[in-house]
Amino acid sequence: MNLYTIFQPYEVTNTYLLNQDGEKNAVLVDPGRFDLDLLKLVEDHNLYISHVLLTHSHMNHIHGIPTLMKIYDAQIYSMKSSILGFKTNLITEETTFSLPGMEVHAVPVPGHSDDSVIYIIENMLFTGDTLMAGYTGQTAGLSEQKAMTALIRRKIFALEGEYLLLPGHGSPSTLSAEKVSNLLLKE
Repeated sequence: MNLYTIFQPYEVTNTYLLNQDGEKNAVLVDPGRFDLDLLKLVEDHNLYISHVLLTHSHMNHIHGIPTLMKIYDAQIYSMKSSILGFKTNLITEETTFSLPGMEVHAVPVPGHSDDSVIYIIENMLFTGDTLMAGYTGQTAGLSEQKAMTALIRRKIFALEGEYLLLPGHGSPSTLSAEKVSNLLLKE
């Protein structure tokens, strides 16, 4: 599996590009912007963005969709039925689906936003703003924070093995590091 991390300085977010070796179709996670640097990365590797995974619909994670959709005929996956006027493949519950060269497990974890979802692909967790190195995303209140952290503990911390945590903002981490050091998730 090839993973490219793109730091989007305009939005101060991370965007991720994935493809399987030998597979032209690629998956883009959280396109905060779709600029010339991202287009050059895609074109230099002779890829075609066939799918987009959205961890949530905050503008700094979806702003690049209109430009992207002018270039590629991508399918968008989200917990909202449409994003910026584009129809999505709606995720309504925990589910697994196949994309070119990869299997994706989607785990809804509302709290930071009502449409937050974590995607698990192989040993990678695309967590958006739900779970980041050392902390969790902000919520509207304490009850939402408690519900979100309970879901993270039950659905994500229960995973066996090592996972690379790829957040929407900040540095990557690992699941084992977060289990030990994430202050907001300590019991």
